[in-house]
Amino acid sequence: MTEVRSSREMPVPAAIPILLSFVAGYVDSYTYLALFGLFVAQVTSSFVLAGAELVTHNYGIAGKLLALVTFIVAAAVTAGLVGLAREKGRAALPLMLMLEAALLIAFVALILFGPALTGAADWHGIVAGLFAAMAMGAQSVLVRLLMKGIPQTNVMTGNMTQLGIAMTDLILAWRRLRHSGHTRADLREFAEIRRQLLTVLFIALGFLVGAAAGALAFAVTGLRGALLAVAIVCALALWALARERGARSP
Repeated sequence: MTEVRSSREMPVPAAIPILLSFVAGYVDSYTYLALFGLFVAQVTSSFVLAGAELVTHNYGIAGKLLALVTFIVAAAVTAGLVGLAREKGRAALPLMLMLEAALLIAFVALILFGPALTGAADWHGIVAGLFAAMAMGAQSVLVRLLMKGIPQTNVMTGNMTQLGIAMTDLILAWRRLRHSGHTRADLREFAEIRRQLLTVLFIALGFLVGAAAGALAFAVTGLRGALLAVAIVCALALWALARERGARSP
């Protein structure tokens, strides 16, 4: 896989969006299992569950609807912060990763040190879920605005569609390449389509592995396992900050 570039054109290793995708899947598993069916990364699922609970009269609908609202609010705030950072000539990526890390820390602190969760209508659990949803909203925007050409790391429905399109495009490009005598233009086209396919594939796999790892960690370690997501995002924020400081050094 190739590298992706941030808003300041500094190369970002392709492992970064894959790790963020892993975190999104991991957190989604944790919120689903610990917070009684709440999805904070795949917000489409929360729409479906909220609609179903309107019919079943399940009071857990409050947390799911609030999570959708806070996801949108966090996305809007993150977009605004990215714009402010750009206006001031600062690198936005370290700041946005620190924002996501802070939101995840709040989520983990609430579920670890707060009272035991008793159900989907437990307001303590709902508040914890709101911080997780805000973290995923922030991640969605930082990937969209700061990693151009990279698919979303926490919404897999569109990625699966893109994967199918890329597979077909790759087959068609291979056919053109075979019949054209391997011209330079066709070789470039084939390489670019293959790169796009691998990017989507690895991000989707990152989310899948993260979701499985999150479920396993919850089964084995309970709520403490959520700390892994915090550790990964904190490490990414520190890496981005160190890279930015290194770039500014003479």
